[in-house]
Amino acid sequence: MIGRIVLPCFALLLATTAAGAERAGERLQGLVSYATGDPELDALQPILLRTLEANRKEFPGVTGPVRAFGAGAHYPQVWVRDNATVLPLSRFLCPREYLTSWIEEHLAHQDGIGGIYDWIAAGNPAAFRADSPLAREVGVEGTVLSADRNSVASDQESSLVLAVTDVYRITGDRAWLDRSVRGRSVLERTQDALNALLRRRLDGETGLLVSGLTADWGDVSPRWPDQRAIYLDAVTPRVGSLYASALFSRAASSLADLLDSLGRRGRAAYWRHHAGRVRAGIESLWQERRGFYRMHGPGPLGDHSDRFALGGNAIALTVGAHAETRVMRVMDVAERRRRRYGVSTIAGALLPPFPTGFFVHPALRAEWTYQNGGQWDWFGGRLLLAAFRSGEAARARAGLTDIARKASLNRGLYEWHTREGEGRGSASYAGSAGALGAALFEGLFGIDLAAARLNLTIRLAERSGHIRLQEAATGTWVAYRYDAGGGARRLRLEYESNHPGTGRVALLLPSGRRLVAVRRDGRPVPYERSRVGRDEYVAIETDYRPHVVEATCEIVGRPFPPRIVE
Repeated sequence: MIGRIVLPCFALLLATTAAGAERAGERLQGLVSYATGDPELDALQPILLRTLEANRKEFPGVTGPVRAFGAGAHYPQVWVRDNATVLPLSRFLCPREYLTSWIEEHLAHQDGIGGIYDWIAAGNPAAFRADSPLAREVGVEGTVLSADRNSVASDQESSLVLAVTDVYRITGDRAWLDRSVRGRSVLERTQDALNALLRRRLDGETGLLVSGLTADWGDVSPRWPDQRAIYLDAVTPRVGSLYASALFSRAASSLADLLDSLGRRGRAAYWRHHAGRVRAGIESLWQERRGFYRMHGPGPLGDHSDRFALGGNAIALTVGAHAETRVMRVMDVAERRRRRYGVSTIAGALLPPFPTGFFVHPALRAEWTYQNGGQWDWFGGRLLLAAFRSGEAARARAGLTDIARKASLNRGLYEWHTREGEGRGSASYAGSAGALGAALFEGLFGIDLAAARLNLTIRLAERSGHIRLQEAATGTWVAYRYDAGGGARRLRLEYESNHPGTGRVALLLPSGRRLVAVRRDGRPVPYERSRVGRDEYVAIETDYRPHVVEATCEIVGRPFPPRIVE
């Protein structure tokens, strides 16, 4: 069979070089190893690991040692949204404190009604004021810490809440939720954070969260030519934000699910109500004729309803209704506009960008720069994960391969890219690694691993591959080897895990194939067929002792390539 997983990831993946041998097993102690049969996707593996290692941060905080990740090579701070985005990758590489300590530190610095900072960092505020003029001292005796909030944005609290719910989903640790942080539990402070958004940023009339007008999910407003542009002030134009609203709805729903699992039905109902209320506001932004969500509600400075906002749409597709149909239409739009504007991958952030001069800040003043039309793998990865889950696996894999090829050409994951795919900004960008890791592990390989469940939805289809993942924080591992042999007529899956529960294992049938029979360990087994969007699956219920599943198919038509929209 596949065999147990015992090697730390860097011992397995970096020891082929002398430098790697010296670093093997020193810091990141989980395991990630995969093969897809696709050279571009396989070459992404060491890039993901190098990116995470390049961003590792440690410093003493008011809650104790803080271990986390920076946003990129140019950023010394520990940002909330970036560490939340890294979790789908860091969970398989890092000890538990890399998942929890930064959350506790941010919670320890909440304001009076629960609001949080964007970032916290070791050092005096003077070291950060060139980029963050309002940075302030937040340490206590014995610690020197600085923090700031880019107040033009409204996604900080939602990002933190999603990180809390993800950590609980991974570990199942109730005691951590009850842990006291400056006199209030982690769970109480988590709810305080979302309540702060309700009090400060919810527009009761539209049901949308209000942010400053920015480029999609960005944090620079049009009014100022300097760093005043990151703060909400009297001259900042305000809008009901698709991105901030979608992230809040997702966070509130996740928090409701967590509270339900704890038996707190009343609080769960409270958050489910607010998730639905904001989701209704998001629904008002759907444009049936155009096939995507508007970037924001009606606001000042013109009509921007025809600008396709990658980040907001990617998150909205995870919370709105009609996910399968809408993912298909949004993918159509993303592909059409990629071709129209000559963008090398599906990760174009804002198509078309705002015209030159709309923003006066130099980072966004020109078209096709930074968040104003640049490529952002951070959000391209999120759109592709939604596509994998909603029945667009072939197109999602093709898009992921394009991004992986771009990373190989640039020899790393950059913060953003030009239309042509040239890297810009930080050369090792953690958010991109987290989003692409999620698209790989949860999307293509289909691993849904939590303390309470393990399900596998394997989307390799006509390509053979294998994967091994192990969580350092829990010791849980999962491994499988998939072989699409005989012209994809005999699908063979070996799988096992030390997860104690049972679950569902599903195989995506290659296109042009019809299922004939399913056997597990050589014997016929009950199975279920289902369709999600364009994708057809066969699934069985199983435990995770070592098993072999074989699905026999027959050819019923010519396989079709990923759909190309002209």
